Amino acid sequence: MRLALGDVVRDRTDMAIGTVVGVTTQAEIRRVAVYVPGSPVRLTAPYDLDVLAHHGRAAARGRGWTTMTVVVLVGLAAVLGCQYARTAGADWPLMFLAGLGSFGTVTTAYQWWVRLTGPRRFRV
Repeated sequence: MRLALGDVVRDRTDMAIGTVVGVTTQAEIRRVAVYVPGSPVRLTAPYDLDVLAHHGRAAARGRGWTTMTVVVLVGLAAVLGCQYARTAGADWPLMFLAGLGSFGTVTTAYQWWVRLTGPRRFRV
């Protein structure tokens, strides 16, 4: 099971609903810390939990601008890759591959950035 901080879960033992606040190890056994309103934080075994909802971050204000900027950078990188290959004396298949490589480089860098800054999930 993969959990992130803020996921809403239900404890099967008493059907209490709470949010995940952490993961800990207690005597070589992994436990999930669950906050249930009106009671202290409880440590529960992962197999006793049902995931009701995953925590999702709100979209940032600049998310649309960031995406548009990345699209422009990807297109610019592809065009520049083609142009550099052409000035080096390449034929059209090599120009196409140079543009494709530039496109892939910028796209991969953006996907890594999104993955590193996205929500963390823990395997329990």
